[in-house]
Amino acid sequence: MKTSLHLAFAMTLFAAASCVLVMGLSTDRGAETAVLCSALLATVNGIGALALSHLGARWSSTKAFFGAVLGGMVLRMGLTLAGFAIGLRVLLLPEAPFATALLTFTALFTAAETAVWSRQNFSPRVRQS
Repeated sequence: MKTSLHLAFAMTLFAAASCVLVMGLSTDRGAETAVLCSALLATVNGIGALALSHLGARWSSTKAFFGAVLGGMVLRMGLTLAGFAIGLRVLLLPEAPFATALLTFTALFTAAETAVWSRQNFSPRVRQS
């Protein structure tokens, strides 16, 4: 759990730092807003993944764990798609910066989640003492 909290904090810090960097380099307010919205969407998505994995790990069966993780994955993908559509159609964010930033943040956060999960054993039954 401690590693996941560190990762959640790091993801949030990275997203915030990236937004500050873009704001310093860009004069286009639309691109800045697009990067900010994509960072927020990807960060919520990544933190949701960490929360779902820990929620699934609390259940004793493997089936329940995979149900939480895979069901949560479908929910997260749907929410990301909905957020993307809202960003383009309702908020009228510029397509290229929004799509590029969302893809970049999501890829980096997914790689970080995978790295943490590959080193972490969530099951209390097989943990080494």
